[in-house]
Amino acid sequence: MLVTAPLVMTSTTALPARVDPVEPGRLRSLIAGSTQPYQGYAESVGSLGVPDLPNLGDVTSLLNGTTRVRAWYGSPQRWRFDVLTAGGERDVYRTADGEYVWDYGANLLTRFVGEPPLRLPRAGDLLPPELARRVLQAAPDDPVEALPPRRVAGLAAVGLRMRPADPQTSIAHVDIWADPVTGLPLQVELTARGATRPVLVSRFVEITIGAPPDDVLTPDRPPGSGLAMIAAPDVAAALGTFGRARMPARLAGRDAQPLSLVGLPGLGFPGPAGPGRSGAGPYGVGVYGAGLSAFVALPLPRDAGGSALDAARKAGASTVELPGGSGQLLEIPPLTLLVVRSVGARRTYLLAGLVDPAVLERAAAELSVLPRSDR
Repeated sequence: MLVTAPLVMTSTTALPARVDPVEPGRLRSLIAGSTQPYQGYAESVGSLGVPDLPNLGDVTSLLNGTTRVRAWYGSPQRWRFDVLTAGGERDVYRTADGEYVWDYGANLLTRFVGEPPLRLPRAGDLLPPELARRVLQAAPDDPVEALPPRRVAGLAAVGLRMRPADPQTSIAHVDIWADPVTGLPLQVELTARGATRPVLVSRFVEITIGAPPDDVLTPDRPPGSGLAMIAAPDVAAALGTFGRARMPARLAGRDAQPLSLVGLPGLGFPGPAGPGRSGAGPYGVGVYGAGLSAFVALPLPRDAGGSALDAARKAGASTVELPGGSGQLLEIPPLTLLVVRSVGARRTYLLAGLVDPAVLERAAAELSVLPRSDR
């Protein structure tokens, strides 16, 4: 069901913000722990210029343009967000019995069964509350300082700037403005090292703090619509069956981390934590390191591998010579991508993270000499 409401485009600086200051450390704790219910309309604008990689069009669109989302949040187990496009909308619901997706164009309600250990980013991950919490949780001890207050979606918000202490992350600072009472994040700006302007901005254009109506959070199947039930999609489903490569337990001096700890390593977002869910199962995706300089490594199917190499070259990637092959290195601050071709193993890997290129080059060198391990 299409839910509409007036969209009041409120400038963040149209009116002066008068609000009592909040000590940055206390504000950080408020933001990181906030589960304040709300309903609102948000826009995120990415200007990274990430090339179209095989089967990752939905991800690159989040980082390359404007994403418009209407959201209702009741609790961590009960929420909804609608992605609004020129062609319609796609609604994602979280309920007590799992996730549902309503596709307006296809007239189809789909229920996802199970929880993926690692999934690709989606529009809901860029909503200010979710993005702010992920960043702060990924770097819980990094220093913060106060920013001048500003008005966001008509509310006076207090701000903080987090400067990552990790020298290997490519993020210069993250600015967050939030409601001073509840800690609900209202605007987030992410700036890369060397950049003078944010490369990613997510903000509410309109917001109401308080619990949304219960019926809005309940999936509705209109008469005559279709119903489907499928396994919850993960990274493997998006990219196709992986070449069955056994990912190492350690790369570039970093251990594979449990998926429940994954923050913003470049490509993956974790599903709910579960026993035995490491960052590098015997086959599949490897997540290495911790915090903002974690990175993802995954083997690509043969057809996707060739396409990824071609896309990186066309985007201006530089060639990296490796002990067992070569790679295409693409720096799109703060994101670094490296597509690795191992000659001996006849395998292609994709590495991605908010990291210094030297980190991925070291990981690529190690992957290039791994023996083939699909049997």
